[in-house]
Amino acid sequence: MNLWTFWLDTIRGLVDALSSEVGLGLGLAIIVTTLLLRVLLLPISWSVAYRGCIHQKKVMKLQPELQQLKDRYATKPDVYMQKMTELYRKHGVSLIDRKSLFAGVAQMPLFLGMLQVLRSVGDGVRFLWVPNLFKPDTLFALIAGVTTALMIAANPDIPEQMRLFQIMVPTVIAIIVALKCCSALSLYWIASNCFSAVQTMALHFIVARRIRVGTLKI
Repeated sequence: MNLWTFWLDTIRGLVDALSSEVGLGLGLAIIVTTLLLRVLLLPISWSVAYRGCIHQKKVMKLQPELQQLKDRYATKPDVYMQKMTELYRKHGVSLIDRKSLFAGVAQMPLFLGMLQVLRSVGDGVRFLWVPNLFKPDTLFALIAGVTTALMIAANPDIPEQMRLFQIMVPTVIAIIVALKCCSALSLYWIASNCFSAVQTMALHFIVARRIRVGTLKI
């Protein structure tokens, strides 16, 4: 608990320092803090995203064989799972990437800390058109939804038949949640979503280039 309190105090102190001492104001301080912390986590988040991208491309390459197995063993789900596992193992694809899962969990304290800190700041503070960052704002909520959609759409490997669903559902959820939360949190989500979208586009560009020049085999 003391470590968690220290972490919350660190985030709060950084936001306060950027807002008051540096003179950015609370709105810009939230954006800068979000970007700074995302950059701090970049070695972990990039590694997780890179492994996920490679895994996704390998699975996509196996789709024709997976579909054949699904058609052949449509009435035998246990046999289908066995054959699918064998196919994955043959091509070096794991059903669960434990390293990525662990790294993803390791990032949670940052995001949970930001959420807890920003829930209690901004009362009476104005930013852009928002008169009070402590209260929800409809336009901020919509922007949070749009940036969520952009973040997901930045991934070109989402199957076309699932693409609209995988974009729309999180977008609607983000808007609903943002309408219930303070604008300070919406601002954090917007900044974090934009960072994630840029990271995803850069990652897929680099992976595609490595595949094209032959330094990466899928």
